[in-house]
Amino acid sequence: MRPIKETNALAALAVIALSVSASSFAVAGVPCSYQDLMPAYEKFAAATVNAQPAERAAAFLTQIAARFPDYYSTEVYGDEARLKMRALQFFGPAQSAVIFPGVPPLNPQRLSALAGVVGSEFAAQQRRFMQTFPDFTCDTTVEFGVSLLTFDGHPTDIARKHHLLFGVDTIALLHVPVDMAAFFDHELFHLYHRQVMGYRAPEGEDPAWWTMWREGLATYVSQRMNPELDAQQVLWYPRDIVTRMEKDLTHAALLMLQDIEKRGSVADRWFLANQSVDGLPTRADYFVGYLFAKSEGDGKALPQLARIPPDQVHADAVRFLTRIGHAPGNQALRP
Repeated sequence: MRPIKETNALAALAVIALSVSASSFAVAGVPCSYQDLMPAYEKFAAATVNAQPAERAAAFLTQIAARFPDYYSTEVYGDEARLKMRALQFFGPAQSAVIFPGVPPLNPQRLSALAGVVGSEFAAQQRRFMQTFPDFTCDTTVEFGVSLLTFDGHPTDIARKHHLLFGVDTIALLHVPVDMAAFFDHELFHLYHRQVMGYRAPEGEDPAWWTMWREGLATYVSQRMNPELDAQQVLWYPRDIVTRMEKDLTHAALLMLQDIEKRGSVADRWFLANQSVDGLPTRADYFVGYLFAKSEGDGKALPQLARIPPDQVHADAVRFLTRIGHAPGNQALRP
């Protein structure tokens, strides 16, 4: 998510910087700026707290969604009818129901508590992130808002501009204070990975092997940067994904081998929270990808991992899944 205008001299220096060690050539990074929609939402929520769900949803569309069209774009939410349906569900009784099994429903107090600190926490964590990735150069529009429980972190392109949208409501639902630093590291690393890959990344819809690598690597990096957290804490959801996947890892690896070149919905079902593959937990390939990234990354510098060429990733992914898929019993988890 990086294209920036530079003089020819600066462009040449940037190329040189990629070919020498960080210790011999320092590159000054550029952090992401961000827009926080939550103060506007909090005022809206307080003013409409006693309104009926339908009235509140209609007011949300005119007072919030229309005011922030980039965040509530049709590319992310669909047309106005779909956005209105999501608002009705969010402000209606469905919000108090269990949306993610094992996760308590969201309440206004949790949302408001996070809304007051999420921007400053992101800024602080980004400064820490750039100590590990000093050449991180952000040209992405970052926004914090209420996603109507659509996403927690969502990178997307809108009108040919890169955006990273954070859903503060879904973050409040799925995350706890102890894992917030890792969550921001995960999303920031996606931006960094895209920056250093550039045109070398696969074009069009990502094949399953590349999504497995991107998501697994971002998860692995977030744990390396927050070593006090275990795998379950950086994988977040389902709450028992590690335990369940460890029992069925060889089966998952063989199934993933069958889908490794697939794109679109067949590939996406491995990574979505509302779909599963052949009885595996939802988001199963986050765990497989995490193990793959760990097998590639232990002992290596994190900026180095972001630069592994896609053809090497593809070959290594096939070897990794083949080894795991044919490992007897619990030996699949051994290096």
